[in-house]
Amino acid sequence: MLQVAEAQGYNGEDLLRSLDLPIDPLAPNADLDSLIDGRYYSKIYRRVMWLLQDESFGLGLDHRTPAGSFRMLCLFIIHCETLEQALRRAAEFINFCHTLTETSNSNRRPIERLGDGTALYRFPENVGLVSDANASSTTMAHTMAIWRRFCQWLIGKPLELIGVHLQGDAPESAEYFEQLFGCEVRFACDHNAFLLAEYCLDCPLIHTEESLQKFLRNAPYHLLVSQEDDDSSLLSQMKRIVGSDLSHEFPSVVVMAEQLNMSVRTLRRRLKDLDTTYQRFKDELRQEHATRWLNQPELKVNAVSALLGFDEPSAFHRSFKKWTGMTPGEYRASRQSHMNIEKT
Repeated sequence: MLQVAEAQGYNGEDLLRSLDLPIDPLAPNADLDSLIDGRYYSKIYRRVMWLLQDESFGLGLDHRTPAGSFRMLCLFIIHCETLEQALRRAAEFINFCHTLTETSNSNRRPIERLGDGTALYRFPENVGLVSDANASSTTMAHTMAIWRRFCQWLIGKPLELIGVHLQGDAPESAEYFEQLFGCEVRFACDHNAFLLAEYCLDCPLIHTEESLQKFLRNAPYHLLVSQEDDDSSLLSQMKRIVGSDLSHEFPSVVVMAEQLNMSVRTLRRRLKDLDTTYQRFKDELRQEHATRWLNQPELKVNAVSALLGFDEPSAFHRSFKKWTGMTPGEYRASRQSHMNIEKT
Protein backbone atom coordinates (compact mmCIF):
# COMPACT_ATOMS: atom_id res chain seq x y z
CA MET A 1 0.00 0.00 0.00
CA LEU A 2 2.82 2.38 0.80
CA GLN A 3 4.42 1.61 -2.56
CA VAL A 4 1.10 2.34 -4.27
CA ALA A 5 0.97 5.71 -2.49
CA GLU A 6 4.56 6.49 -3.46
CA ALA A 7 3.80 5.61 -7.09
CA GLN A 8 1.09 8.32 -6.97
CA GLY A 9 3.61 10.90 -5.78
CA TYR A 10 3.20 10.70 -1.99
CA ASN A 11 6.15 10.36 0.36
CA GLY A 12 5.84 7.06 2.23
CA GLU A 13 8.12 8.08 5.10
CA ASP A 14 6.14 11.29 5.70
CA LEU A 15 2.94 9.28 5.62
CA LEU A 16 4.25 6.85 8.25
CA ARG A 17 5.46 9.67 10.49
CA SER A 18 2.05 11.31 10.36
CA LEU A 19 0.50 8.08 11.69
CA ASP A 20 3.00 7.84 14.56
CA LEU A 21 3.35 4.07 14.26
CA PRO A 22 5.96 2.01 16.17
CA ILE A 23 6.88 0.16 12.95
CA ASP A 24 8.65 1.18 9.75
CA PRO A 25 7.98 -1.18 6.83
CA LEU A 26 10.04 1.14 4.61
CA ALA A 27 13.23 0.79 6.68
CA PRO A 28 16.21 -0.58 4.68
CA ASN A 29 16.45 -3.61 6.97
CA ALA A 30 12.70 -4.27 7.20
CA ASP A 31 11.61 -7.88 6.74
CA LEU A 32 8.93 -7.63 4.05
CA ASP A 33 7.62 -11.11 4.89
CA SER A 34 6.99 -10.38 8.56
CA LEU A 35 3.45 -9.83 9.85
CA ILE A 36 2.33 -6.56 11.42
CA ASP A 37 -0.43 -5.78 13.89
CA GLY A 38 -3.82 -5.50 12.21
CA ARG A 39 -4.48 -2.10 13.81
CA TYR A 40 -1.33 -0.64 12.22
CA TYR A 41 -2.35 -2.12 8.88
CA SER A 42 -5.81 -0.55 9.21
CA LYS A 43 -4.36 2.90 9.97
CA ILE A 44 -2.13 2.74 6.90
CA TYR A 45 -5.01 1.42 4.80
CA ARG A 46 -7.40 4.19 5.83
CA ARG A 47 -4.82 6.93 5.27
CA VAL A 48 -3.76 5.70 1.83
CA MET A 49 -7.38 5.09 0.84
CA TRP A 50 -8.22 8.66 1.84
CA LEU A 51 -5.26 10.03 -0.13
CA LEU A 52 -6.07 8.04 -3.28
CA GLN A 53 -9.87 8.09 -2.86
CA ASP A 54 -9.93 4.45 -3.96
CA GLU A 55 -11.21 1.70 -1.67
CA SER A 56 -9.84 -1.14 -3.82
CA PHE A 57 -6.28 0.05 -4.43
CA GLY A 58 -4.83 -2.68 -2.24
CA LEU A 59 -6.65 -5.50 -4.04
CA GLY A 60 -5.04 -5.17 -7.45
CA LEU A 61 -8.20 -4.07 -9.25
CA ASP A 62 -8.07 -2.34 -12.61
CA HIS A 63 -11.03 -0.06 -11.95
CA ARG A 64 -11.13 2.55 -9.24
CA THR A 65 -13.62 2.04 -6.40
CA PRO A 66 -14.58 5.50 -5.10
CA ALA A 67 -14.24 6.07 -1.37
CA GLY A 68 -17.58 5.48 0.32
CA SER A 69 -18.64 2.64 -1.98
CA PHE A 70 -18.49 0.00 0.74
CA ARG A 71 -20.47 2.21 3.12
CA MET A 72 -23.18 2.68 0.50
CA LEU A 73 -23.32 -1.06 -0.14
CA CYS A 74 -23.70 -1.66 3.62
CA LEU A 75 -26.55 0.85 3.88
CA PHE A 76 -28.17 -0.80 0.86
CA ILE A 77 -28.33 -4.21 2.54
CA ILE A 78 -28.38 -3.59 6.32
CA HIS A 79 -32.18 -3.73 6.58
CA CYS A 80 -32.52 -7.02 4.73
CA GLU A 81 -34.25 -9.81 6.62
CA THR A 82 -31.85 -12.70 5.89
CA LEU A 83 -28.33 -13.24 4.60
CA GLU A 84 -29.70 -14.51 1.29
CA GLN A 85 -31.61 -11.27 0.74
CA ALA A 86 -28.49 -9.28 1.63
CA LEU A 87 -26.32 -11.24 -0.81
CA ARG A 88 -28.84 -10.78 -3.61
CA ARG A 89 -29.06 -7.05 -2.93
CA ALA A 90 -25.27 -6.79 -2.83
CA ALA A 91 -25.19 -8.39 -6.29
CA GLU A 92 -27.67 -5.76 -7.49
CA PHE A 93 -25.49 -2.99 -6.09
CA ILE A 94 -22.35 -4.40 -7.74
CA ASN A 95 -24.16 -4.80 -11.08
CA PHE A 96 -25.25 -1.18 -10.91
CA CYS A 97 -21.69 -0.03 -10.14
CA HIS A 98 -20.45 -1.99 -13.14
CA THR A 99 -22.83 -0.08 -15.41
CA LEU A 100 -21.24 3.16 -14.17
CA THR A 101 -17.74 1.95 -15.10
CA GLU A 102 -18.97 0.43 -18.38
CA THR A 103 -17.70 -3.01 -17.41
CA SER A 104 -19.68 -6.17 -18.03
CA ASN A 105 -22.22 -7.06 -15.40
CA SER A 106 -21.52 -9.66 -12.76
CA ASN A 107 -23.49 -12.85 -12.35
CA ARG A 108 -27.22 -12.14 -12.09
CA ARG A 109 -27.84 -15.48 -10.38
CA PRO A 110 -25.51 -15.24 -7.38
CA ILE A 111 -27.20 -17.90 -5.22
CA GLU A 112 -28.24 -21.43 -6.09
CA ARG A 113 -29.71 -23.84 -3.56
CA LEU A 114 -28.53 -27.29 -4.58
CA GLY A 115 -31.17 -29.32 -2.76
CA ASP A 116 -28.76 -31.38 -0.67
CA GLY A 117 -28.40 -29.02 2.28
CA THR A 118 -25.78 -26.91 0.51
CA ALA A 119 -25.87 -23.79 -1.64
CA LEU A 120 -23.56 -22.10 -4.11
CA TYR A 121 -22.83 -18.40 -3.76
CA ARG A 122 -21.11 -17.08 -6.89
CA PHE A 123 -18.95 -13.97 -6.78
CA PRO A 124 -18.98 -11.42 -9.61
CA GLU A 125 -17.47 -12.89 -12.75
CA ASN A 126 -15.79 -9.69 -13.88
CA VAL A 127 -13.87 -8.20 -10.97
CA GLY A 128 -11.16 -6.49 -13.05
CA LEU A 129 -8.32 -8.34 -11.37
CA VAL A 130 -4.68 -7.99 -12.27
CA SER A 131 -3.64 -10.13 -15.21
CA ASP A 132 -0.97 -12.21 -13.47
CA ALA A 133 -2.56 -15.63 -12.81
CA ASN A 134 -0.95 -16.33 -9.45
CA ALA A 135 -1.57 -12.81 -8.16
CA SER A 136 -5.15 -13.04 -9.44
CA SER A 137 -5.89 -16.24 -7.49
CA THR A 138 -4.41 -14.83 -4.30
CA THR A 139 -6.18 -11.49 -4.72
CA MET A 140 -9.52 -13.17 -5.34
CA ALA A 141 -9.04 -15.49 -2.36
CA HIS A 142 -8.30 -12.52 -0.09
CA THR A 143 -11.34 -10.67 -1.43
CA MET A 144 -13.54 -13.70 -0.74
CA ALA A 145 -12.09 -14.13 2.77
CA ILE A 146 -12.88 -10.49 3.55
CA TRP A 147 -16.42 -10.93 2.25
CA ARG A 148 -16.88 -14.07 4.37
CA ARG A 149 -15.93 -12.14 7.51
CA PHE A 150 -18.38 -9.41 6.59
CA CYS A 151 -21.16 -11.98 6.19
CA GLN A 152 -20.25 -13.45 9.57
CA TRP A 153 -20.54 -10.01 11.13
CA LEU A 154 -23.95 -9.50 9.51
CA ILE A 155 -25.41 -12.70 10.99
CA GLY A 156 -23.34 -12.83 14.19
CA LYS A 157 -22.17 -16.40 13.66
CA PRO A 158 -19.69 -18.38 11.49
CA LEU A 159 -20.40 -18.83 7.80
CA GLU A 160 -19.96 -22.59 7.41
CA LEU A 161 -18.07 -23.31 4.20
CA ILE A 162 -18.07 -26.76 2.60
CA GLY A 163 -15.68 -25.73 -0.15
CA VAL A 164 -14.27 -22.78 -2.11
CA HIS A 165 -14.11 -22.61 -5.91
CA LEU A 166 -11.55 -20.38 -7.64
CA GLN A 167 -11.26 -19.68 -11.36
CA GLY A 168 -7.47 -19.33 -11.23
CA ASP A 169 -5.06 -22.17 -11.89
CA ALA A 170 -3.90 -24.33 -9.01
CA PRO A 171 -0.66 -23.11 -7.36
CA GLU A 172 2.21 -25.41 -6.47
CA SER A 173 0.80 -25.68 -2.97
CA ALA A 174 -2.82 -25.04 -1.98
CA GLU A 175 -2.04 -25.24 1.73
CA TYR A 176 -2.20 -21.46 2.24
CA PHE A 177 -5.64 -21.24 0.62
CA GLU A 178 -6.98 -24.14 2.66
CA GLN A 179 -5.71 -22.52 5.86
CA LEU A 180 -7.33 -19.24 4.82
CA PHE A 181 -10.77 -20.81 4.46
CA GLY A 182 -10.54 -23.94 6.61
CA CYS A 183 -12.02 -26.16 3.91
CA GLU A 184 -11.27 -27.76 0.53
CA VAL A 185 -10.28 -25.29 -2.20
CA ARG A 186 -10.71 -26.17 -5.88
CA PHE A 187 -9.02 -24.34 -8.74
CA ALA A 188 -9.72 -23.86 -12.48
CA CYS A 189 -13.47 -23.73 -11.74
CA ASP A 190 -16.18 -22.01 -13.80
CA HIS A 191 -16.85 -19.47 -11.06
CA ASN A 192 -15.32 -17.94 -7.97
CA ALA A 193 -17.79 -19.26 -5.42
CA PHE A 194 -18.53 -20.47 -1.91
CA LEU A 195 -20.10 -23.88 -1.40
CA LEU A 196 -21.78 -23.27 1.93
CA ALA A 197 -24.27 -24.85 4.31
CA GLU A 198 -27.72 -23.87 3.07
CA TYR A 199 -29.02 -22.89 6.51
CA CYS A 200 -26.60 -19.93 6.54
CA LEU A 201 -28.72 -18.23 3.87
CA ASP A 202 -31.72 -18.18 6.19
CA CYS A 203 -29.83 -16.63 9.12
CA PRO A 204 -31.32 -13.23 10.07
CA LEU A 205 -29.22 -10.09 9.97
CA ILE A 206 -28.72 -8.96 13.55
CA HIS A 207 -27.41 -5.44 13.07
CA THR A 208 -28.89 -1.97 12.71
CA GLU A 209 -27.64 1.24 11.12
CA GLU A 210 -26.32 2.27 14.53
CA SER A 211 -24.14 -0.82 14.97
CA LEU A 212 -23.15 -0.52 11.31
CA GLN A 213 -21.76 2.96 11.94
CA LYS A 214 -19.46 1.63 14.67
CA PHE A 215 -18.41 -1.24 12.42
CA LEU A 216 -17.51 1.19 9.64
CA ARG A 217 -15.50 3.36 12.04
CA ASN A 218 -13.23 0.38 12.73
CA ALA A 219 -13.14 -0.90 9.13
CA PRO A 220 -11.25 -2.51 7.57
CA TYR A 221 -9.60 -3.98 10.69
CA HIS A 222 -12.22 -6.62 11.51
CA LEU A 223 -12.44 -7.67 7.85
CA LEU A 224 -8.72 -8.02 7.27
CA VAL A 225 -7.71 -10.08 10.29
CA SER A 226 -8.81 -13.45 11.57
CA GLN A 227 -11.08 -13.12 14.57
CA GLU A 228 -9.29 -16.08 16.10
CA ASP A 229 -5.91 -14.38 15.92
CA ASP A 230 -6.46 -10.68 16.51
CA ASP A 231 -6.80 -8.75 19.73
CA SER A 232 -10.54 -8.35 19.20
CA SER A 233 -10.80 -12.04 20.05
CA LEU A 234 -10.91 -10.66 23.59
CA LEU A 235 -14.55 -9.79 22.89
CA SER A 236 -15.14 -13.31 21.59
CA GLN A 237 -13.67 -14.74 24.79
CA MET A 238 -15.90 -12.47 26.85
CA LYS A 239 -18.96 -13.57 24.87
CA ARG A 240 -18.09 -17.21 25.49
CA ILE A 241 -17.77 -16.51 29.24
CA VAL A 242 -21.20 -14.85 29.31
CA GLY A 243 -22.70 -17.60 27.16
CA SER A 244 -25.93 -17.53 25.17
CA ASP A 245 -28.19 -17.38 28.25
CA LEU A 246 -28.50 -13.72 29.21
CA SER A 247 -31.37 -14.30 31.62
CA HIS A 248 -28.94 -14.70 34.51
CA GLU A 249 -27.03 -11.84 36.09
CA PHE A 250 -24.19 -10.47 33.98
CA PRO A 251 -20.74 -11.16 35.47
CA SER A 252 -19.19 -8.09 37.05
CA VAL A 253 -16.05 -6.60 35.52
CA VAL A 254 -14.08 -8.11 38.43
CA VAL A 255 -15.42 -11.60 37.73
CA MET A 256 -14.84 -11.17 33.99
CA ALA A 257 -11.22 -10.11 34.56
CA GLU A 258 -10.66 -13.14 36.81
CA GLN A 259 -12.10 -15.44 34.15
CA LEU A 260 -9.70 -13.91 31.62
CA ASN A 261 -6.73 -14.23 33.99
CA MET A 262 -5.98 -10.53 33.98
CA SER A 263 -6.41 -7.54 36.25
CA VAL A 264 -9.41 -5.25 35.99
CA ARG A 265 -7.05 -2.45 34.96
CA THR A 266 -5.64 -4.55 32.10
CA LEU A 267 -9.12 -5.54 30.95
CA ARG A 268 -10.27 -1.92 30.90
CA ARG A 269 -7.12 -0.90 28.99
CA ARG A 270 -7.57 -3.60 26.37
CA LEU A 271 -11.22 -2.69 25.94
CA LYS A 272 -10.20 0.94 25.50
CA ASP A 273 -7.75 -0.16 22.78
CA LEU A 274 -10.75 -1.72 21.03
CA ASP A 275 -12.67 1.58 21.37
CA THR A 276 -15.20 0.16 23.83
CA THR A 277 -15.96 -0.24 27.54
CA TYR A 278 -17.31 -3.06 29.66
CA GLN A 279 -20.72 -1.37 29.91
CA ARG A 280 -20.82 -0.87 26.14
CA PHE A 281 -19.87 -4.53 25.65
CA LYS A 282 -22.83 -5.57 27.83
CA ASP A 283 -25.24 -3.22 26.04
CA GLU A 284 -24.12 -4.31 22.57
CA LEU A 285 -24.31 -8.00 23.48
CA ARG A 286 -27.85 -7.53 24.79
CA GLN A 287 -28.76 -5.55 21.67
CA GLU A 288 -27.31 -8.25 19.43
CA HIS A 289 -29.41 -10.92 21.14
CA ALA A 290 -32.47 -8.66 21.31
CA THR A 291 -32.56 -8.01 17.56
CA ARG A 292 -32.03 -11.71 16.84
CA TRP A 293 -34.88 -12.77 19.14
CA LEU A 294 -37.23 -10.01 17.96
CA ASN A 295 -36.82 -11.42 14.46
CA GLN A 296 -38.52 -14.58 15.75
CA PRO A 297 -42.25 -13.66 15.67
CA GLU A 298 -43.22 -16.60 17.88
CA LEU A 299 -41.49 -14.89 20.84
CA LYS A 300 -43.51 -12.24 22.64
CA VAL A 301 -41.70 -9.00 23.50
CA ASN A 302 -42.04 -9.75 27.22
CA ALA A 303 -40.41 -13.13 26.65
CA VAL A 304 -37.49 -11.44 24.87
CA SER A 305 -37.18 -9.08 27.83
CA ALA A 306 -36.94 -12.02 30.22
CA LEU A 307 -34.41 -13.81 28.02
CA LEU A 308 -32.22 -10.71 28.21
CA GLY A 309 -32.32 -10.65 32.01
CA PHE A 310 -34.45 -7.53 32.46
CA ASP A 311 -36.53 -7.54 35.64
CA GLU A 312 -39.23 -5.39 34.07
CA PRO A 313 -40.35 -5.22 30.39
CA SER A 314 -40.44 -1.42 30.73
CA ALA A 315 -36.68 -1.41 31.40
CA PHE A 316 -36.13 -3.45 28.24
CA HIS A 317 -38.28 -1.02 26.24
CA ARG A 318 -36.25 1.95 27.48
CA SER A 319 -32.91 0.26 26.79
CA PHE A 320 -33.90 -0.95 23.32
CA LYS A 321 -35.11 2.50 22.33
CA LYS A 322 -31.81 3.95 23.55
CA TRP A 323 -29.91 1.41 21.42
CA THR A 324 -31.92 1.66 18.20
CA GLY A 325 -34.20 4.71 18.43
CA MET A 326 -37.24 2.41 18.28
CA THR A 327 -39.27 0.45 20.80
CA PRO A 328 -39.16 -3.37 20.45
CA GLY A 329 -42.67 -3.29 18.97
CA GLU A 330 -41.73 -0.62 16.43
CA TYR A 331 -38.59 -2.52 15.47
CA ARG A 332 -40.53 -5.77 14.98
CA ALA A 333 -43.21 -3.96 12.93
CA SER A 334 -40.59 -2.31 10.73
CA ARG A 335 -38.92 -5.65 10.02
CA GLN A 336 -42.26 -7.27 9.21
CA SER A 337 -43.17 -4.39 6.89
CA HIS A 338 -39.79 -4.62 5.18
CA MET A 339 -40.20 -8.39 4.74
CA ASN A 340 -43.63 -7.90 3.13
CA ILE A 341 -42.16 -5.36 0.71
CA GLU A 342 -39.40 -7.81 -0.20
CA LYS A 343 -41.98 -10.53 -0.90
CA THR A 344 -43.93 -8.25 -3.24
